[in-house]
Amino acid sequence: MKDERKAEHKDLEAEIKTFCELHNSLETRTFFEEMDKAGLLRLDWPEHLGGRGWNRREQLIVIKALAEYKCPIFPETLSLGAPLIINLSLDEDKLFLLENLIRNLCAWRIHHNPDSEGFFLAQEDSSLYVICQKKKFRLGESGFAEEYLSKYFSTACLLQQWLSGILLSKNLSQTVKGFIENEIIEEEISFRAVERLFRKSESLSLQALRSNSGRIKAHQIITGLIGYEGLLKKSAEAGSNDPPKFLKERVFLQSVESQISLNEILIKDHVYEESLDNDEE
Repeated sequence: MKDERKAEHKDLEAEIKTFCELHNSLETRTFFEEMDKAGLLRLDWPEHLGGRGWNRREQLIVIKALAEYKCPIFPETLSLGAPLIINLSLDEDKLFLLENLIRNLCAWRIHHNPDSEGFFLAQEDSSLYVICQKKKFRLGESGFAEEYLSKYFSTACLLQQWLSGILLSKNLSQTVKGFIENEIIEEEISFRAVERLFRKSESLSLQALRSNSGRIKAHQIITGLIGYEGLLKKSAEAGSNDPPKFLKERVFLQSVESQISLNEILIKDHVYEESLDNDEE
């Protein structure tokens, strides 16, 4: 059974890599149309709503390929809008609304205009609706719009955005500073940490993938996820004039560790820049 699963994963890797090689240079709208034709777009939807029934490991295969081939980033219509419909719309409306969402993937937005198609956020009573074909479909109950927006989102879509950003940062870092063999740069640590978090965790810690707090959260849990305990403690060998290995990484992780108790916004805004400054000194 295990060998059969490995073979299926290899087939999926080949499928998505071939797709990316053929289509990654397409204009965004056309790219997503091709993704849907290939059955790759609804990667974390339940099967009865048109998804492939992939587990986290299989979703990650697709997400990593999309990031590595610099494919277009999923729009908020898919990353936020689809989960709102899946979790909050009436059962009899779900398929209709999701099919219209796919057709309007690059056009629908979350907005405050009651006359525009897409997701309408009524601020006066904190309500959410889908406006489709000039009809309003309520999502959940009045008074909870902000809570719904923070609770329901596609971790898979956000992971694609996060990994794409990490890979871009990694490539820029290697271009500007040169590549040192066997060096594990910050971006690589982040990449591996987020992979592990996505595959293994079903908890609320996946909220860490939202916005910029993801980088900090990934490093807060880095030792537990990957086992870089020695990275923080490793010192230069006695009698050696060579600097300790992974100096930049250790400075960065130490900076985060020392400020864990601070307000997360301050960490998000300052610790990354501070760690880089310390390393350059």
